[in-house]
Amino acid sequence: MAERLVGRRAFLRSTGFAMGAAALAACAAPAATGSDDAAAAAEPAVVTWWYAWGNLDPAVETISGLESFRDHMGGDTTLDFRGSTNTEAVLTALAAGDPPDGGSNMDYPNLWTRGVVFACNDWVDGSDVINPDDVVDAVWQGGFYDGNLIGVPSIESFLWYGLNYNAQHVEEAGLDPDDPPLTWEGIFEWHKALSKFDDGGNVTRIGLDPIDAMAGEPDFISLSYGHQWWDDETQAIDLNHELLVQGIEMQAEFFRHIGPDNFAGFRSVEGQGAWGGAFNAQAQSMIIEGYWHAGETTIQQPDVAVHNRATWAPVPAFREGARIMATGPHMVQIFKEGQNPEGMFKVSEFLHNHEACQIIFEEVGWIMGIESWLPTIDADAYPGLRFYIDGINDVTDWLVGRRSPLHWYVNTQLWELREQVYRDLITAEEAVVELQTRAENEWEAQGLS
Repeated sequence: MAERLVGRRAFLRSTGFAMGAAALAACAAPAATGSDDAAAAAEPAVVTWWYAWGNLDPAVETISGLESFRDHMGGDTTLDFRGSTNTEAVLTALAAGDPPDGGSNMDYPNLWTRGVVFACNDWVDGSDVINPDDVVDAVWQGGFYDGNLIGVPSIESFLWYGLNYNAQHVEEAGLDPDDPPLTWEGIFEWHKALSKFDDGGNVTRIGLDPIDAMAGEPDFISLSYGHQWWDDETQAIDLNHELLVQGIEMQAEFFRHIGPDNFAGFRSVEGQGAWGGAFNAQAQSMIIEGYWHAGETTIQQPDVAVHNRATWAPVPAFREGARIMATGPHMVQIFKEGQNPEGMFKVSEFLHNHEACQIIFEEVGWIMGIESWLPTIDADAYPGLRFYIDGINDVTDWLVGRRSPLHWYVNTQLWELREQVYRDLITAEEAVVELQTRAENEWEAQGLS
């Protein structure tokens, strides 16, 4: 059974993310109807929902077929869902004046700053289903910008950081799977021991891709080294920082050991892609991922999942003992130009039901931070999941991630500049100076000042 995730006020204090209750209570959301009125407006109707995940479809198919879902939606409402759809596709639809009613797993802050999504405060206030007090506070409050709830936190919102590793590979390399290293320096030694090359010097297995999955994002490497590049209160950008220099240089060493071109060739092989592909193919022994890795790997590749173990994500040796973790909400955002926003809100309501949470957990491996549901989770359902369930109270450094409207822009620029570093075309110091300049220029270009 899962313990209560973390004391709500303590979590917010530890992240520096607490907002005054008066500020939240005073926020003014666009006029919207309550749940009962929304039901009447949506009968009969089609609700169109686009999301970037490709693996969510089976769960949504199951949920949409439930009698309880049909009763909740009312009438003959049909849920038209489309997975594997990115933000760019939504922006194209918005430009054409024909967006979906809702979207998920997209650039939430950026869509909000563009003014294309509703604030959901009034809808939530009128809901008999959604209980904000029953959602992990850092997840719920992570949906607020300027006092506005920019979407309904739902679907998948739990813990983001952990080192997952293939214990069989570790044993074969003569290492101890019961004593994984917790520093970048120690994991680099594992990386060298676990990586394999053929007679021609081509890499056939990598120990760790240090920028795969969650490790590639600016939030992660900054927090790992004890820095936060984005200040949510002042909206200050601090990328030109010595700690980020050290983090980029450390990650570069993993690539230099493999060889940049050798690594690029490895990634180009079908089935050896990022975000779990190479791990599932047993061509990568370690990956820095969120809790979802345990369930997704079990569902997608059960013969590999049995060897999966998880522990704390790495920090540099000078921070040994720090245990970092991030969380934040995935949401259903509701588009102003959609045909059935009230119906889309009702879908987001249903996703807060334990029944929907359990279906998503069983069919996709995901967890939504509903506090009354969390204790029902079987922590041993997926190898590696127990680390995320049991270790929660030992976290020393919390972050509510992906808060900056420029998060994904900075993410893309960091990837480009980091490659120039590990190819020794520029220094890490030059990279962070350029990254800061690009971010500031983009901030101005988007009119965010």
